[in-house]
Amino acid sequence: MELAGGSTISLWTVVAAVQALERSVASHSSRLFNLEHRAGNSEKKHLDCEKIVGEFGNQLESKCAALGTLIQEYGRLQRRLENMENLLKNRNLWILRLPAGVEAPKEWENLEEWQRELYGKVLTGKREALVLLGECCCCGVSDQFLLRESFWESSSVGTQ
Repeated sequence: MELAGGSTISLWTVVAAVQALERSVASHSSRLFNLEHRAGNSEKKHLDCEKIVGEFGNQLESKCAALGTLIQEYGRLQRRLENMENLLKNRNLWILRLPAGVEAPKEWENLEEWQRELYGKVLTGKREALVLLGECCCCGVSDQFLLRESFWESSSVGTQ
């Protein structure tokens, strides 16, 4: 084979050059296939991560909503506790002695005997709870005041 400048190249040299070029193309195509495979795997992982982030976001929203509800409920309970502490500080314990639905002591005589007994048991439970919690000392009401049976019996119609 003759070249433009008059020099010649052998056929074996051309074949060797073509084979080298084919090996180079094969090597590059193999690397390209490997990179495409790795890019596909990375895209899958990226999509999985976005999906997980979305799920975490939804869970976080529901947790935030639940936390908001808990905070509101905590505020209500805090106000109830403050009201009870104020009642105990001011010794307005008559409110604690009234059964549900009874507005004044004059209506107690309308209760049946079993209702009076139930009311007495409720008062005993309240007394025990107050003494066990020890909150009364902090609110200015002494344990001896709460432990006196005469205090609880005077508020109970069932003993009259």
